[in-house]
Parts: sequence; C-alpha cells; structure tokens
Amino acid sequence: MKRAIYFFFLFGTTSAPIIAQQLDCTTIGFERGTTDGWTLTNGQVTNQGQQVVFQNETAGTFENGHRITSLGDGNDPKITAEAIPMVAPGSTHSIRIGNVTRGSRFDRIKGSFVVTADNTLFQYKLAVILQNANHEAYEKPGFTIRITDSEGQELPCSFYDIQVSAAGTVDGFKTQGDIQYRNWTVGAIDLRNYIGRRITVEVTAHGCTHNGHVGYAYFDAQCLKSEINQASACPDADGYVVLNAPDGFDKYSWNMGQTTRSIRVKAAVGQTYWVKLSPFSSLSASCEFQLDHQLTFQPVETTLTKTICEGDGVVVGDTTYRSSGQFVRTITHNMLCDSTVKLSLTVKPLGRLVQRVTICEDGSLTVGDSTYRRQGTYVNHFTNSIGCDSVVTTHLTVNQLATRISPDVMITQGDSAQLIVTATPTGAYTYRWNSTERLSCPTCAQTWATPSTTTQYVVQVSDEGGICRQTKAVTVTVVPCGLQLPTAFTPNADQMNDHWIIKGNACVRQLRNVTIYNRWGEVLYHQENMALSDHNRCWDGQYQGQPVLEGLYPYTIQAELTNGDLTDYRGVVQLVR
Repeated sequence: MKRAIYFFFLFGTTSAPIIAQQLDCTTIGFERGTTDGWTLTNGQVTNQGQQVVFQNETAGTFENGHRITSLGDGNDPKITAEAIPMVAPGSTHSIRIGNVTRGSRFDRIKGSFVVTADNTLFQYKLAVILQNANHEAYEKPGFTIRITDSEGQELPCSFYDIQVSAAGTVDGFKTQGDIQYRNWTVGAIDLRNYIGRRITVEVTAHGCTHNGHVGYAYFDAQCLKSEINQASACPDADGYVVLNAPDGFDKYSWNMGQTTRSIRVKAAVGQTYWVKLSPFSSLSASCEFQLDHQLTFQPVETTLTKTICEGDGVVVGDTTYRSSGQFVRTITHNMLCDSTVKLSLTVKPLGRLVQRVTICEDGSLTVGDSTYRRQGTYVNHFTNSIGCDSVVTTHLTVNQLATRISPDVMITQGDSAQLIVTATPTGAYTYRWNSTERLSCPTCAQTWATPSTTTQYVVQVSDEGGICRQTKAVTVTVVPCGLQLPTAFTPNADQMNDHWIIKGNACVRQLRNVTIYNRWGEVLYHQENMALSDHNRCWDGQYQGQPVLEGLYPYTIQAELTNGDLTDYRGVVQLVR
C-alpha cells in the first residue's frame, strides 16, 4: 500500500505573508481556553500543476473554524466507530482547525518561539478526520505540520503531511464509511540544534479542492526538554531506576535492546544509557536522533514538614518518628545517591471520650457510623477539624427484660379477677396499670380487678432507670348476672344433651319454679326450689312417663338471686329427637 505522505516545498498563495505571533513556550497549548500567541488565518484551497495551493489567506476565523474545545464538548460527532475526544488526553482545552461542513477551505495556526536549553523538544498531539473524496489524490483533504527557522527553511524531519490517498487507507488511519481518521497521536520534534534561534510552527487542515468534502483536525502542543528523564534520583528497594525517553516518537531503540519508551535498569554510578528515537514523520533513518543519559551520584536533600496525629508515625528510611521535634536522617542507596531528609515533625494529641451506656436487649446504640446491640467495649475513631482522630470508648451494658401476664378471664358481673404480671430476671421493676378504676393496686405486679363491664387492662413494666420497658394486656370479660338457657336439646338416650339443663352464674341461688307447656298451654313439666344444673330434676322430654313429640315448647322460670331478688324468664325450647 502506498503511504499517503507527501512533501510539498512550494505553497501557492495570492496574498501577502502573515507574520506569526510570539508564543510563550510555557503556555503554548490552549489550557487557558484562548489562542494567545497564535496567529489564526483561513483561505481557499485549490490545486495547480497537481499540487495543493492555498489562496487568499486572511487573518481571522471563517465560519466554524479555529474552535477552542473543552472537556464538556464530548467526542467528535462524525466518528461513531470509536470515541475521539475533542480535547487531547491530559488537557482541558485543545483547538479544532478546519471547516467541518464543506471543502475548498483551509484553516491555519502559526506561532514562533525562541528555543532554549529547557524547551528543546516540541511535542504535539493530534487527531485528524479527512473525508475521502472521489477525486485525484492531490485534490483530497489533508493535514500538515510545518516547522521552519527564522530564514523560512524547514527543519529536517519536522515536516508532517497527511493527505487521503487515491486508494486504500492512509497508514495509521482507520476508515468509517467515506471518512479516514486517526485518533489522538503524540508526535515530537528534537530542537537541540536550534538553541538560541527562533522557529515557527505552522499547522494547516484543509478540505478537498472542490466544495463537498471536509478535512479538519484537533491539535494541542507543549514545550519540553530533549532528555532522558530518570524517574527518581535514588534507586528502588531492589537497586533499580526507571529511565523515561520523551513521549511522541514512532520508535525507540535502547543500547540494551529494549524498544519501549521506559526501561528499568540496575543503578550503577557512571553507567551510560542511550536511546535512538524515530519521529512519526520519518521517511528515512536520517531523521533518527540519539539521547544519552549517565547515572551519576546525586546527593538529594529533602525538607519535610509534617503534622501527624498521636499514634501515627512518619517513616524515613528504616526509622519511624512518632514524637514532635527536628530530625535529620541520611539514607544511602547503592552508592548512587544519598538522601538527606530534614524532618520537622509536629504530633497532635488525640481527643478522648469514655462513655458508659445501658440499653435494652431489643435496642441499639449508634456511635458515628457504627451500631452496637451486644454488650461489650467498643472504640470508635472520628477525624476532627485539625485532621486528627477523636477516640470514643464506649462500655455498653445490655439489660434484659421478659414479661408474662395472666390469661384473659371471664367473670360474672359483681365478681373480681386477679391479674398477675411477672418480670424476669429478678430485679426492681416498676408496674403501672393504665386504668386505676376498680383495681385494688394500680402499681402492683398482682392486683384484683372488679370491672362493671368488659375491660382491657394494660400494664407497663419498667426496669430500674427506665432502660427497658414492656407492655402487656389482659381482657376481663364481664358476663351479666343470670341464667344460661339452652335453646334446644335431644332426648334420644345417646347420653348426649338428653336433658334440658339450666345453668347460671354464681349470683343465682336457686330456681324458685320452672314450668314447661305444650302449645295448648297444658303444663308438661314443673319444679320448684331447684338447684342449677340439677340433672336429676331437669326435664327429660317426657310427660307422664311418655316421650313428647318434637317441637317447640314454651317455658316460664323464676330465679332467686343471692341478694334475694327474683328474676323472671320466658322463652321456648326446641325438642329434637
């Protein structure tokens, strides 16, 4: 596949050159959300002699070009096969260059800065979206980075030009429909040979030379130093250090054979390591350059000011400090470096609280975000406003309480019932009945109730201190004084309900008389001064020794109460055989 990267040394223009602004290398990116230091231009793109020509270049922004992007903008809307953020990874703002709605236009940004020993590496990040038009290759959308010196001469290996190829997909790009795109990629240019000289960076994105196909890119940049960075002055516990080559190159070749950006090597004073780097835009080995790094003895002095809480410690080397004071500790790392640590340590005391709490067995205690239900001692730590813990020690006692009450009872009006509530374990308890009416003792565990009507009595039992409380209820049903008269009986000699037995409450002394009639008013049965439930004298369903027929039989009864009063009853009883 032919790689669609072309070098164009002649760019046509029909307008006067526009001078690049002065860039501040410390803010060469767009993190401030502005284009400070960059010159923004736009114009028309065409082709002459099968070469791309930029015409009518004008300062400023046209239509939707030169847009500063933010994290809240999300991803590029045209690419759905994968996410292309509109902001470079690690940044908060970037710039979008190019027209996103039509071709025949170009956008350009240009800026200059002086190379110093501290900014010898120009690193850029880019994401490119090019619509593949059905045109000749030189008529299709493209993207260019061009770096020149103060005389306008291009720096070797700095020109990066991508244009959609006539067939196939550009190397490093992917295809979605009629679009070829490249997700965020890091590139870099070595500027060590240009220290003290002014260079100009020019970035251009353009659509096709006709009108219908777009070409645009997202771009970000920063100035770094061309050097191998040692991740730490001192080696790790195993005696190794990590060396990092600059990011943004296509290939890395270390003298130890590694091909990654970072390597881990044994620390040895005087040992030299080098890496050869090939830029992404490289078309030949001539663009490769080398960085060297020698491990040297490095005395490192660190001043630490720490404030900790009582019980915590600060570890320096193999020593842990837990008290306030000024300390100096020197640590030697395999002769590669000495670390002298000067520690100013302040230890703040903890706040302490001891509490004794008693709860009931069905309750709980919450301390901070902890909840306790079992008896024991618990310790909780809370961070206060100065960052230290307050320690709360809780001694938790759990009281137990179990109660029982006598069952529901039925009494005759005028009688009394004993109500008994018991509590365990043995202890001093308080009893409070809800109703003091007709109770012999409303604060006792045992009391007599003499209600005039059916009543529910509720008692609350509390232990000493009122920690545990339980409530129990008992119902005393009051039955009016009188007789209990069956409505039917079956005198069929089956030993079940063979007699019409009259029962009554204890308030009934005796039955003065009981008379049963037939439907014509004839007396079939009569007794006087009969006791209640007297099986020997109650009616057996016979008259003069002969069974009477099934049916309803009227009766009259006069009952004598224990207080001497007489009560009359009338009704019918059904005889069933």
